[in-house]
This record gives sequence, C-alpha cells and structure tokens, in this order.
Amino acid sequence: MKIIALEIWPIKIPYKKSYSTSRGTISHGDHVVIKLITDEGITGAGEASFIHADRAGETIETVTEILHKRLGPILMGFDPFDVELIMKTIDKRVGEDFAFSYSRCAIDLALYDIMGKALNLPVAKLIGGTYRTHMEVSRSLSIKPLSEIAGDAEKLRDMGYKMLTLKGSKDWQGDIKRFIAVRKALGDDFPLEIDPNQAYTVKQAIRLIRALEDYGLENLEQPCAWWDLDGMAQVTSVSPVPITADESVINPADAIKVVKMRAADMITIKLARLGGFHYGRKVAAIAEAGGLACNMGSKHTFGVGTAAIIHFCAAHSIVIEPLGYGSPLERFTDDIIVETIPFKEGIVSLPEGSGLGVTLDETKLKKYSDGSPLVVKS
Repeated sequence: MKIIALEIWPIKIPYKKSYSTSRGTISHGDHVVIKLITDEGITGAGEASFIHADRAGETIETVTEILHKRLGPILMGFDPFDVELIMKTIDKRVGEDFAFSYSRCAIDLALYDIMGKALNLPVAKLIGGTYRTHMEVSRSLSIKPLSEIAGDAEKLRDMGYKMLTLKGSKDWQGDIKRFIAVRKALGDDFPLEIDPNQAYTVKQAIRLIRALEDYGLENLEQPCAWWDLDGMAQVTSVSPVPITADESVINPADAIKVVKMRAADMITIKLARLGGFHYGRKVAAIAEAGGLACNMGSKHTFGVGTAAIIHFCAAHSIVIEPLGYGSPLERFTDDIIVETIPFKEGIVSLPEGSGLGVTLDETKLKKYSDGSPLVVKS
C-alpha cells in the first residue's frame, strides 16, 4: 500500500459562545482537516486544531502551507504503516526533530485511520488495545465575572460533567474568589481545578494554593511559564495538591526534562500539540516510567481529533479520568463528521467501526472552507 494523494481543508466553525482564557478570547475554531489517500482506495482522516498560537508557532495558515508545500510531498509513495520511518524522514527533510507538531498530528491521525481501516480494527487496538470503552468527562469554565461564574458552573454540573476546570488569569486573587464562589455553589465534594495557562509567578501560585487549602483544590495546571521548569519545580515541591505540566510539554524531550526536574506531578497529553499518537505514546511512556500521571486535553478538536483523543484514552491506563473533552458540539455550532461523537451525561464512549470510527462530511468540508481543498499528488 502506498500514499498517492493528500487533500488539505482549512476549516473555520464558530463557537456557540466566545471562550476566554488568560491568553485572550476566541470566537471560532481554526482547524486544518486532511484526507490521506492510498493506492488501494483507503482514505484516512486527520486534523490539526488550534486555540491560541503557542511556542510551536503554527496556525491554520502555516499548517496549510507546510502540509501543501513541505510535508505533503514527502509523504507520497510511503507505506502508511511505516509511521516511524515517515516521521524520521520528515525530521531529516525539515532539519529538526519534532518540528511542525500540529502538522504532524494531522498526518499521524490519518495514517492510523488508514491502518485501522486496512485491518478492520479500531485505532485503539493498534496502540495498546481496549483498556476501557466509556470515560468520564470534565469541562473548562471560561473566565467570567464573579457574579456569573457560579451559575455557569451549576449548569455544567447539572449536565453531568464530572469535574470543572476554572480558567485562571493574571488576576490571581480574583481567581481565588471565583474558585471559592464555585466551591460554595457546587458543594465540598465536586472536583474543581484551576488552569491559569502560565499566568502566575512562583510566589503567586504558592499563595493561591495556600489560600485554597481548605477549599478542595483538585489540581493546578501549568501555573508558571512553560520555560520556567525551575519555578514549576519549586511550586511542585511545596504544593499539597498535584501540579500539572501542560504548555511545558510539546515533545518527548520536554517530558524527560519535567521528569528529571520533578517539575510536575502530572503531564497533560494533547495529541494536537504533541504530533499525534506516535509522539503522544512516547510522552505517556516517559511519564509512566518517571512516576508521573497523565491527563488528557484537546485543543478544542472537531470530530476527527476528538475521536483520536478517545481512542488514545481507551488504550492507555496511564491517562486518568475525567478527560478534558467530550464532543465538539459542546462548544461549536457544528462539526465536520457524519456521525455524532457518542457523548451523554458526562460520559464519552469509544466510536464504533474501524480506524477512528468517524466519516468526514463532504458537504460540511465545503461549507466551512473556501469550497475546495489544496491537493498534493504523487
């Protein structure tokens, strides 16, 4: 089997409501959806998804260009089962290991989708087997005024979510007040965490943890700048609650540094940012060998990327529940797959069928793009 063509679809779908974090407010999803086509007529679906541009430097525009001009031509003629060879060839051609991780994710997901379809197996069976088929889901809370956030939290709890993540900000004292308001609204036993997306200094993070010591803070995710592993380690060493590294880990080498420096208790796996299953599995293995746990984030994926998240979690016991994402229709006005991700009352289920278990909707691809893809052929 050989890869003979690549279709590249830049897609934009609006959010149902704008979403605010410490890095700004967003109103629509910028994604790149791809179709990887083989000489045996099997098509694999892949996706690169974004919320804000990060240190990987990729956006919908750069991924479209990179896939069209640089990585797409490299893929032609390869056997899609040779994932390691494909990734190493990309390394040699672009001159840097792990470069273009979002673009690689789109390729990686499509490769595994092809393999699963060719073998008539779900992707989960190819990356470790089915450890679980149903998973609890959490939900993040956009930054809201103190007067609104408790009401929003109650609505999400009543919808069945098993944990809530409050987005933090540089107003760390305001974050404390918002957390306490939500805690009082939801009661003592409902799991709550904070994710300031790197907004805190070391001292601010420690002061926040101490201020919330009696309020049941479940976890603090990426309190300090991604590059400040010394600072992350200081927070981790004194914190009675788990500290998670998110933006600090975008490749396996980062994961090794976090483990060595004891800079966190847990690593967030986001396939979109790590480069897909191939590199996500390496990071999970490093974390597990180093005695760290893993949780799962998303980058607010559409249906293809969401299916990939579920398959990864289904196959890896190291990933703790609840997962950070259930369905694109939680946030977006529409999706780009024919099926609906099986998600109900805070529980997401492994999609049925071979490969990723989802089918791209051609009508929606055209509706949410400029109508036609960029194409690479052998």
